[in-house]
Amino acid sequence: MADIPGIDEPMDRVLLAQTHGTPQWSRVEWAQQLLLRAYTHSSTQHSAPILTAIAYVNWWEGRGSKAHQFLELALEADPAYRLARLSDQMIGSGMVAGWNMDKDRAFRPWGLEAS
Repeated sequence: MADIPGIDEPMDRVLLAQTHGTPQWSRVEWAQQLLLRAYTHSSTQHSAPILTAIAYVNWWEGRGSKAHQFLELALEADPAYRLARLSDQMIGSGMVAGWNMDKDRAFRPWGLEAS
């Protein structure tokens, strides 16, 4: 999951979106599409990690509510999945992904890129 943004920094900094480097947003979007496809082909008992990764992508992109929805699905699939539980607590507390605090590194939906 920490490899998704294409930044060579420690995993904890990447997961919390507090890196010095800028994410490769096209790579993040591509990874999300792959994860969504994997989710549609996975059994419920194995879907919590995939749903958690999708949640992180949404959080990184500034969609905390959507991330929370994916984490709820992950916890329904596996209530004991600790990364989903901890991530849900973090996002639920209102923590904003660090990249979104910098306009030059924040995600911009396609068509809204800086000129």
